[in-house]
Amino acid sequence: MKKKVVSILLSAALATGILAGCGSGNSETETTASRESSVKESTSSEETTEVSTAESGEKVKIRMTYWNSEDTVESLLNYLAAAVPDVEIEYQFIDNSNYNTVVDTQLSAGEGPDIICESPASSLKHAKLGYLESLDDLGSLYSDAGTSVYSYDGSVYALPGISWFEGIYYNKALFEENNIELPKTFDEYITVCKEFQELGIAPLAAGLKSWEPMLKNSMAFVTAEYLSTPEGKDFGEKYRNGETTLDGVWNSYLEKWSEMITEGIYTTDMTGIDHDQALDEFATGQAAMFCSGPWDLEAIQSKNPDLEIDMMPFYGTQESAGWLIGGPGCGFAVNSASENKEAAMKVLEALSTVEGQEAFWQDNQGGSSYLEGADFELPTVYDGAASALEAGNVYCPWNEWGDAASAHETYGTEMQSYLLGTQDLSTTLSNVDAAVKELLEK
Repeated sequence: MKKKVVSILLSAALATGILAGCGSGNSETETTASRESSVKESTSSEETTEVSTAESGEKVKIRMTYWNSEDTVESLLNYLAAAVPDVEIEYQFIDNSNYNTVVDTQLSAGEGPDIICESPASSLKHAKLGYLESLDDLGSLYSDAGTSVYSYDGSVYALPGISWFEGIYYNKALFEENNIELPKTFDEYITVCKEFQELGIAPLAAGLKSWEPMLKNSMAFVTAEYLSTPEGKDFGEKYRNGETTLDGVWNSYLEKWSEMITEGIYTTDMTGIDHDQALDEFATGQAAMFCSGPWDLEAIQSKNPDLEIDMMPFYGTQESAGWLIGGPGCGFAVNSASENKEAAMKVLEALSTVEGQEAFWQDNQGGSSYLEGADFELPTVYDGAASALEAGNVYCPWNEWGDAASAHETYGTEMQSYLLGTQDLSTTLSNVDAAVKELLEK
């Protein structure tokens, strides 16, 4: 199945602190690996990209930092070694728990890496402080949806990396054997869940011990109903500027979404179940559906190699292609204080080619590129999400919250309290608003 490059209608990005599906780290707090670039000869013009040789024999050494371990960019580094032969890239992995602290400290001292992998929140902060170089020319090669979350004051300051996405995995056999039609709207989805309940089959496996499922599922619905509309498309910008609140705006949408609770699809006892338990429940055929992304595919298939699965998107009340929660896994920025900006720009130019995106995708399969014209073939288990991907309906609301993006966790935990019945919806949203306000005022 050929997936069209994600040309997303709304801006999307990976939340700070949520890196599932975007790569893996390790227990070391910091490791550095240098790769010397070399031009590799090829006997087939179809398998290699023609590169120009450096005018001089000297290589410029630059440093690139990322919160993902080197194996997630190995193919990309190999490609860059051939595509930019006069530049030597020193790759530095910094564990996510220390990443922002280390990079912030270096940048504030007028130092730091030449190329920085940024989250939307950190790129906004660093752009405001003048730490990043404008990338408008290269940014024009990417979709607005990919670059908008890395933009400040009309300029692009980071290039979006390969996307991540999350939808609803479903057991194809359970649907087919019970003659249950796939839903195309939220109301139809609720009906499908009731049908499975009547058959004595759990409709949805959910590890609500974590705050993430409540966060993603509910925000996907708000995206479909409001954030993707002309009325709601600028909500994120207004919210991070302190011009609006969740309480008073999102209430009606979440009241409708709350049928997930009132119809017994999300239940209070699920708050005692973790992610791995829910995954096992789905993989072993005890539940018809499970919300997750490509990062869990291997685990699901290893538990049950014979399980036939596909993915459906999240839906709103109106029939549509549906929506997936997701966005770019990182943004590549250039340090404005770098003494080797020309070399860093050459690297980003090579990244901003179909070949560069393909190389990056090789170690991050399960996502799409924001570069115009870059197409990747995804596994057939995502056929059911094809329409959403092709429509560009992939969005991560909380990353438009700017400096308050980390409050997405507060949202998730407050929604857990709402599920448990310890507070009403208005209180839930007001508590999130208060947390966001505090973060924005720091």
